[in-house]
Parts: sequence; structure tokens; C-alpha cells
Amino acid sequence: MKRVLNSGTIKLPYIAGDEGQLLPNCEPNIDKIKYALDLGLYSDIKFTFEIKAPLLTFLTFQDSNLGTLNRLDDLDHPIAYLPPQFYKKDTSGYTSMDFKLCNIYTTKLYNFYNAAFNFYNNLLKEGMCKEEASLVLPQGMFMNFLWMVTAKELVDFIEEHHADSPELYGYCSTLVLYLEEHAPQLVRWLKRNKWQSFSL
Repeated sequence: MKRVLNSGTIKLPYIAGDEGQLLPNCEPNIDKIKYALDLGLYSDIKFTFEIKAPLLTFLTFQDSNLGTLNRLDDLDHPIAYLPPQFYKKDTSGYTSMDFKLCNIYTTKLYNFYNAAFNFYNNLLKEGMCKEEASLVLPQGMFMNFLWMVTAKELVDFIEEHHADSPELYGYCSTLVLYLEEHAPQLVRWLKRNKWQSFSL
């Protein structure tokens, strides 16, 4: 299990396929990784991740339409994501906000989460069904889901979403670590040929 953000996690309980077995025996002058990617051979490596992430981040996984995604049971005690840092965004990317402002926002967000969870729990105590009471829960609430994805789909997700937000960068960076553990030649090739423009 690898930690992400302050309370998020990514586990890899299951993987099928092996990079060493799928790479073709090419002529010495042929780029075997590019050849395997072009043939779609990296779709033969399949990951099943168990991910705990804020709802807003989960929606990016869901909207990507890559792999198969299944929500797991809600956490017994809801918790929400408090960013360690707040950022501004402009054409050059993300820059940290003023330290004093960040402290103010952290306090306000913490208070908002407490109010939302108290409201939610009170609605349940008063008999409201869980499905409607959930309307008051914040987008920062952590949730668990399974994501079954091929190595090729994983690369596509990382390339498309690593710069979407600081939070998604954290998840993509951690996914790269898993990919590197199980497809090291692919990751070396990507860092040398496609990922030079961003650090992961």
C-alpha cells in the first residue's frame, strides 16, 4: 500500500501479466517498447487497484472511461481531504498561495467539513435515508473504489490527467511507482521518449 495526499491510499491487490513475457524478440535496431506499444501488447498487463481518494478525484477516474471502476462500501467514519497547501493556477501552472491565507483556508475548510458531517449524521438520526442525506457531504470526502485497468490505459490516464490538479498529480505520481515496479522497461522508455516535459 502506498499513501497519497494526507489520508489517501493506493493498493495493488492483483496484477496479471508480465512485461518480460510480452516484449517481442525484435531486431537489435528495432525499438521493442515502441513496437510493443504499437501492437497493443501492454494491454496484456492488467492491474486491479484499490484506491481511497477524495470524491472530486474519483470523478476524474470515472470520467476518464479507462478501465473498469467499481465503488466499494462507504467508509464507516467519513473523513475528508484537507490540502497541506493551497494553490493558484495560471498559464505557467500551479503556485503556492500565501502562507497566512493557507492557514485561514485550512481552518475554514476544517470547520466546513465538521459542519457537513454533523449535519449528515443528524439527518440519519432523524430518519432520512442515506441516499438523500448524502447530498450534504462535501466533494473532499474520501471514498474507496476498485479500478481495473491495463498498463496501456494506465499510461493514457497518467499522461492525460497528471497536470489536472495537485491532487491528481499526487495520484498519478504514485501510479507511476506501481507501473515502474511491474513494467520498468516501459517506464524508462516513457521517461526518455515521452515524459521529458513533465516530472513524475
